[in-house]
Amino acid sequence: MTGERAQDQLRVRARGIAAHVRAGTAAFSCPVEEISEDGAFLPTDQRMAAGTGLEIALVKPGGRKALHVKGRVSYVVEVSAGRHPGIDVAFTNTDAAAGQRLSEWLEELRLYAPKSVELEPVAEVPVAEVSHDARLMLQIKGLLLEADELRYLLRAREAEVADLQGRLAAVEKLLGRRPVRE
Repeated sequence: MTGERAQDQLRVRARGIAAHVRAGTAAFSCPVEEISEDGAFLPTDQRMAAGTGLEIALVKPGGRKALHVKGRVSYVVEVSAGRHPGIDVAFTNTDAAAGQRLSEWLEELRLYAPKSVELEPVAEVPVAEVSHDARLMLQIKGLLLEADELRYLLRAREAEVADLQGRLAAVEKLLGRRPVRE
């Protein structure tokens, strides 16, 4: 059995998981078709060379917090009969917490996946079947999830600022507020 085929058996279909990808100045959103602890396949029309470094925020349906990983493009799948374009990504840097969350996601996907999905290769979807409207809807959903994450981060920062303002007020009260001299 080849290494590539062995890797296919470790990957599971990533139902509903979206990826927000940054590669240098380029940024795009796409679905995640297959995922494992070592990497993922991202069906996308975005063209990039093998070896390109990526920053990826993975978001699962209903999830509030993205899972951030770094990776590299392993190989590029070009459009051909019965295949849609995309990039195969090898994860290169995952911190312990992100690695644990990814393992939990994979276990959940395996637990609820039909056994045949894990063992059989994922069926290829012809490019013609992926409509422009479906791609736009996926991008809109991705942007809404990203907006939710940014709102969450903003609320956390606002709470942090309020806490710091409270501490500053307490220190000023202890020191006796000194007037600012001009």
